[in-house]
Amino acid sequence: MVTETCAPSIVLTGFMATGKSSVGKVLAARLGREFVDVDVLIEAEAGKRVADIFAEEGEATFRTLEARAIERLQGRRGVVIATGGGAILNPRNLAVLLADGLVVTLTADPETILARVRSAQDRPMLWGYESLERIRRLMAEREAAYRGAARQVDTTDKSIERVAAEIEAWLAALPPAALPPVAERVSVRLEPAYKILVGDGLLAHAGRYLRPLQLGRRLAVVTHPELDQRLGYAPTLVGALRQEGHEVTLLTVPPGEESKSLERAGALAQEMVWAGLDRAGGVLALGGGVVGDLAGFVAAILFRGVPFVNLPTTLLAQVDSSVGGKTAVNLPEGKNLLGAFHQPRLVLADVRTLATLPEREFASGLAEVVKHAMIADARLFSYLEENAEAIRRRDPEVLRAVVARNCAIKAAVVEEDERETGRRAILNFGHTVGHAIEAALAYGTVTHGEAVARGMAVAAALSVRRDLCSPADAARLTALLRRFGLVTAPPPPLEVLEKYLHTDKKRRDGRLQFVLTLGIGNVTLAPLSTTDELRAALRDVS
Repeated sequence: MVTETCAPSIVLTGFMATGKSSVGKVLAARLGREFVDVDVLIEAEAGKRVADIFAEEGEATFRTLEARAIERLQGRRGVVIATGGGAILNPRNLAVLLADGLVVTLTADPETILARVRSAQDRPMLWGYESLERIRRLMAEREAAYRGAARQVDTTDKSIERVAAEIEAWLAALPPAALPPVAERVSVRLEPAYKILVGDGLLAHAGRYLRPLQLGRRLAVVTHPELDQRLGYAPTLVGALRQEGHEVTLLTVPPGEESKSLERAGALAQEMVWAGLDRAGGVLALGGGVVGDLAGFVAAILFRGVPFVNLPTTLLAQVDSSVGGKTAVNLPEGKNLLGAFHQPRLVLADVRTLATLPEREFASGLAEVVKHAMIADARLFSYLEENAEAIRRRDPEVLRAVVARNCAIKAAVVEEDERETGRRAILNFGHTVGHAIEAALAYGTVTHGEAVARGMAVAAALSVRRDLCSPADAARLTALLRRFGLVTAPPPPLEVLEKYLHTDKKRRDGRLQFVLTLGIGNVTLAPLSTTDELRAALRDVS
C-alpha cells in the first residue's frame, strides 16, 4: 500500500531529435520536479543501450520493453517524463500517460531533424534512411498521434532553454479546469492491484482516469435519482465518459437499504444485458455504500464477473465501503448476508461531493473515520481532535487528507487479509452492536454511522471493564464522537438486540466475537464471556 500526493505529470513526446530528453531535464529543473527518461528505464532493465537493443534484438523487443517501462509509470505524478518518438503510437502507452499527466508534443521541420541526426549513432529508426523522404514519411505516419497532445511546441531554431520556458509559461496560464485535479493516491496491492484516487473535482476528469483500464465501449452507471437530477453528479460523470467514446447506460435505484435486495440486483443485471453490456464493458457505482454494494454485487455475478469501478459520493463510502472489494445485498434475516469479494479496478473519491451531503449523513461517515483511527492510528485520532472544526466545515484540503489516510489504513488491513479470515475482522470495531442496533430499530431509523458510534462506545466500555483500555482513552473516544454529532442516544437494552446478535457473521462456534480496544490506535479480537458482561457495558453508555 503506497500513498502519494502530487500534481499531474508533464509528458514530452514527439519525433526523434526534437529535444525531448534535453528539454525535459531543463523543464524539470525549472519546475522543481523529478525527470524520468523512458529510454533510460529501458536501458536499465535490458542492461544495454537502446541502439544495441534495436541492433541485436529488433524493434519488437524494444517496443515490449518500452510498454513495460511506461506501465511502471502508471500512477506516477508530479514528474517530467520524456518518451521515445514512437511510444504513444501504442494506445495502451498513450492511455497510461494521459491518465496521469498532460502530453506535450515537440516538433521541428524535417530539415532541422535531418541536421540534428546526421552525425548521431543512437537513432536506430533512421539507420540507412538518413533522408528527408524517410523523415517526412515517418512524421506523416505519426502526425495524428502527435496532434492529440494538449500542446505542440515547435523547437526549430529554438534553444533548449527557450522551449522549456514556453512550456512553463503555458502551464502557468492553464485554467484550473484544464488540469487534472491534485489527487492523493493509495495503491492497493491485491490481485488485481488497483488505485484509490482522492481529490477535489475528480468526477469531471473520470474519463482520463479510466483510460488505462481499457474497458469496453459500453459502460453501465448505477446511481440514485438525486445524484442525477438535482445534484448533477451523474451528468458530469456520463459527460466525461462519453468524451472518451464510451456508450453509457444510466441506471437509477432508490436510496436506502431496501435497494440492496436480490430482486433489485436481478433487475439491474437484466437492464445491463438489454443495453448490450458484455464482459469487456464495466459497471460503475456512483453513490454511497448502498449503490457501491449493490452495483459491485451485480458486477461480481454478471457474466461471472465484469470490471467494476467505484465512485463513492458519501464520506462513509469513501473511507470504508468502497475499499476492500466486499459487495453484498441484504436478506430479511440481516444485513449483507449474500455477497461476494469483487475488487474494483479503480476507486475515484471526489471530496467535492461531500459538500452537498446532509449533516446527519456526513456525521455518519465520520464514525468510520474515528473507527479507523481507533483500530490503527493514534496520530490520525489526534489529527481528528485538532481539526474537528475544519472537518465539520468540510474543508476540502483537510477532507482530502482524512479520506486518503482512512483509505490507506483500510487498504493495509485488506492487503493482509482479503477474505476476512483473520486480521480484517478488526475493521468491525463497533459493528457487532452497531449492526444489531440497525436491525433492531429497523433500517433507516438510525444511520449506519450512528449505530456504529454507539457500538464503539459499547466496545470501549467492555474494554474498560476488562482492564484492556484506560477510562481516559474511552472518554476521548466518546468526546470525539460527540464533537462530530454522534452517540447522542443510548443503545437499546440487550433483550432488544439479542435476536440480531445471534446472526452476526463474526460468531465462531456459537460464541460472539468482539473487537475490543487496547487504547487509541490498537485493538484485539476476543470472545464475549457472558451476556451479563455485555448487558453491563450497554448500561455504561446509557
